[in-house]
Amino acid sequence: MRPKLKRNVIIVLFLAAVISAAGTLKSNESYMRSLPVYRRYKCLLCHKSSAPVSGQDLNGFGSDFKKNGYAWDGTLASKDSDGDGYPNGDELGDGNGDGIPDVGFEYSNPGDRMNVPNSIDRGTWGILKSLFEE
Repeated sequence: MRPKLKRNVIIVLFLAAVISAAGTLKSNESYMRSLPVYRRYKCLLCHKSSAPVSGQDLNGFGSDFKKNGYAWDGTLASKDSDGDGYPNGDELGDGNGDGIPDVGFEYSNPGDRMNVPNSIDRGTWGILKSLFEE
């Protein structure tokens, strides 16, 4: 391969890698920080993969989050993006969508139909905890 052609190929490949990485970096922390809870599931909240390469692999919650302008609010909190019977707000522990997670709530992933909140309600959980306290 000619040196000039080889250099141009390397430059094109490098630019393609930079553009691809920029899309991934753009969406990570800034979007996740707008959610009430994100550290437990990280990328899996919005993506089908724990190491997404682009915005093309969004799950149901990720698609709804994108359609909502990447904003966490009461509208997104009241939706059931993964169709598991639990609103997104209940799964992220912020039922009203005000951005402040409820204390002592069992969180689950609103983008994974098989991952649901704890079936024991808060009142029952409080009673169970009191039985084991001194």
